[in-house]
Amino acid sequence: MKKIIVFAFCLLLLVFFIFQQKHSPSKHEEKIYVEDFKGATDSAKIQAAIDHAKKNKLKTVMLDDRDYVISSPIIVRKGVKLLSGYGTKLIVEGNFRVLELEQNASIEGAYVVINDADFNSEVIYLDGKYKYYNTWNKTEVKDVNIINWSESHQGTGISLYAGGKEQEISFVNFEDIKVAGMKTGVKLMAEAPASGKAWVNANRFVSLSLEDCVNMIDIISGTTVPNEVSGNQFTNLQIQPSDNTKRILKVSGQYNTFEGMIWDLDKITMQNEVIELTENSMNTSFDMPSLPMDRITDNGQANRLN
Repeated sequence: MKKIIVFAFCLLLLVFFIFQQKHSPSKHEEKIYVEDFKGATDSAKIQAAIDHAKKNKLKTVMLDDRDYVISSPIIVRKGVKLLSGYGTKLIVEGNFRVLELEQNASIEGAYVVINDADFNSEVIYLDGKYKYYNTWNKTEVKDVNIINWSESHQGTGISLYAGGKEQEISFVNFEDIKVAGMKTGVKLMAEAPASGKAWVNANRFVSLSLEDCVNMIDIISGTTVPNEVSGNQFTNLQIQPSDNTKRILKVSGQYNTFEGMIWDLDKITMQNEVIELTENSMNTSFDMPSLPMDRITDNGQANRLN
């Protein structure tokens, strides 16, 4: 009798184990939750969750529907997605680079609020040292709001930078992004390295809205290598200047394209040109029906102004 009971118990354990294996998500499918991690600050808790996901080859780190006070930089590690809830807010206190993405990392749903007048750094930052290249990488920034509540008009919303040997940021998608109240909304920059080449090429900005920034979009580079920012596409742009706005676009590099609307240009001092095509610009293309030609300075070559 005892043998039968032991056998039945073992059989029951085996059935339970098989059921758990069948109905539990695999390790690679699981989400992990920031609220399950400890840290002295919200920033430390978020970074601990991201680092755990990276170490254990998990893919998605979930933020809760609450306000997080961000007091130090956060690095989204390679292969990890930082996903916000609909009610998540990241409230930045201090002056530091807020969110840096490694290659094949992504951010979705972030609502970032600058609540410190001393803030003068980048909110979302990609560094070409991570070598974002090849179309099969999943680096992405999607459904993000960046708002400077402090009214200081300092800092940069999104910054892409390459400045070292063979550094590259290419084929990254930015979709449904809103930036308001910054000194610079979006900045793409390639500096000439001591040796080799640096690129910020072939990136897509889709459904980008910029409001009340001093400079909306800055693209800084040579015409071509060794430091090149070319072939970047800005589509479905909506740009709303304010009395604080001084410039809509400053463009260098080749074959960068811009399509969308600019509203209320009368808010920018009428003596100012709102578009500056530098001597390093070539084959820049505009499709902005609300843009008057007399507010464009073109010092480049073969730029197409529709």
